[in-house]
Amino acid sequence: MAGLVLTAPEDLINNGLARIGYKLRVGSIYEGSAAANKALDLYGQARDELLRQNDWGFAERNITMTLLKSAPALVGGGYGYIPPTVWNPVTNPPLPYLFQYTYPPDCLKVRAIKPTPFLLPEMDPRPVIYKVFNDNSAAPYIKSIACNVANAQLTYTGQITDPSTYEADFTDALCEELAKLLAPTFNPEMLKLIVPDAANAQAVAEAEQG
Repeated sequence: MAGLVLTAPEDLINNGLARIGYKLRVGSIYEGSAAANKALDLYGQARDELLRQNDWGFAERNITMTLLKSAPALVGGGYGYIPPTVWNPVTNPPLPYLFQYTYPPDCLKVRAIKPTPFLLPEMDPRPVIYKVFNDNSAAPYIKSIACNVANAQLTYTGQITDPSTYEADFTDALCEELAKLLAPTFNPEMLKLIVPDAANAQAVAEAEQG
């Protein structure tokens, strides 16, 4: 739906409700009405899942990663473990990785990890192997990214919560997803039109419950 401009979560929710023929409007997602309560349960999860599904341009973020741990520096250059220096999970990243970085709190999906460019931007970086994990050597644990790139740059999908910054196609897709999620509660018959297989899925679910 080209040109769709909605600037608040309630706008997207009301658009989704309108698509299933629901006549009432939500004034605030926290107002306590039946529609608001259901939308409050669904909205954030639906938004974040849709953000993860595609590399939306408006949600792209690029940062210099924050180093937490590294393997010991070797004399003459490089990093690694030479006796008597041995790997220590408290002070070193998990093997076989050389560097451990913090996981940005607003990161929904890692898109790419790249070395810091020298003089000119690297337009076609080689794929970098990495690992997302919880560092249980810290209390509480720290969600981290491990890789073998020093001074790494991270491109990721951010958790964008301001609907006024959404691209029109994302807004339309989110409204459509909200309609699908709200339809079973507020207009089950409309769900059959929105999702062609919904009738079959409902019949299977009822059969399983029986």
